[in-house]
Amino acid sequence: MASVTSGGVLPSRDDIIATVKSQHGVIFSQPAIVHRGVYSGRSLIAPNSHFTSEMTDDRGYLPVEWWVMSQTPAINPILKPGEGITKLHLLNNMLISLPDAVSLAGDIIMGDYANLWPLTKVLDIGGRPVKPSFSDTEEVPPIPCHVHAGHVKDGCCCPPGKLEAYFYPPLDIPPYNQNLEGKVVIRHGLKQSVKQEEVLQCLHEFGKSDSIYQIMNVDLIRPFESWMIQPKVLHAPGPWLTFEIQTPQDDFNLLAWQLGQSFDTDEARLDAKKEVQLRGLADEKALLNEGIDWDLNTDPEFKTKWHTKCDVLEEGVWGRKIRLFYHKFYGEGFIVNQQHRYTGKKESCPRAGIVWSGEGKLNGHHVSHSGWAAREFLLTPGYEMVLDNTSGLIALMVFTIWPMMP
Repeated sequence: MASVTSGGVLPSRDDIIATVKSQHGVIFSQPAIVHRGVYSGRSLIAPNSHFTSEMTDDRGYLPVEWWVMSQTPAINPILKPGEGITKLHLLNNMLISLPDAVSLAGDIIMGDYANLWPLTKVLDIGGRPVKPSFSDTEEVPPIPCHVHAGHVKDGCCCPPGKLEAYFYPPLDIPPYNQNLEGKVVIRHGLKQSVKQEEVLQCLHEFGKSDSIYQIMNVDLIRPFESWMIQPKVLHAPGPWLTFEIQTPQDDFNLLAWQLGQSFDTDEARLDAKKEVQLRGLADEKALLNEGIDWDLNTDPEFKTKWHTKCDVLEEGVWGRKIRLFYHKFYGEGFIVNQQHRYTGKKESCPRAGIVWSGEGKLNGHHVSHSGWAAREFLLTPGYEMVLDNTSGLIALMVFTIWPMMP
């Protein structure tokens, strides 16, 4: 999977070590853009707002996910080799996949944390406003309602399912300039009054109606807040550019089709049902029994347990540091004011990061939200993080993710 230089030389362990030392612990990357066939976006990470030939790839999928420092391959109905895998930029124009780099020099770039490395994504969710079957009011569609119950093998869901969490960054800043606060919701879990028979009926109506969205909990999305989604919990992430962290796997079962959309023929609907809803399970009842944890979904303390307003960890004239994720996951956000510097301490673990907004320097190297060349990075163990906001216009905002808790 490793790429080569124009001279045909394979990257080596020494090349990785030289890059780390030369760049004060920083390795920049070529982002992994993942295409999906089940939802569209707001064209914030790539043109992806409509399923048209100009925006889709040869599979008919849209580029709606940016996988950050990923070792995990994307699992789509139509597979594409290498999709989801991050590539690192080394000295002398060398390019190497993150898994190959870990194989060669995992002790240098990951320390003891390679097996605790999460899968992190930026989700660009959106599309044309649609009218759901249960309402006359149009809304921008979410990712279709789904669960993560584990990969299906021999007709059964094999746990553990994927655990994930969302952090909602501000969008009313460059380069996004979106005024969405108070206008976007996330649907997750089930209303306490819902019966299992109602959910089963909704599963039967896959591609016919949007009924399942009516029986889910609804919460407004607000910036600088975080949600944890347990395996087997229903969720339909709302159309807000979302920073997501999860255990490194790509399992799912859609419980509903795209909001406000239907199929031209019943044959097409049944094909999609088999491909993205049942995915090897016998029928809807098997999906209900194996894919949905009833107690978790109907817990009266659902929001109290899994919703968090992000804590401020440090604050000063330079700006502030916040916590992004909780429970099994951890990440930090840095908002560095114009013409100021933040200096963090050395850590024994690796940290991946993205520049969300602004520009400046990271350990002396230019970083910016403009383009991809200096936007995503790995900070290797044993190095401090020094962020300089060289702009006189806007704050430098950087988000980092850490290894998972054991």
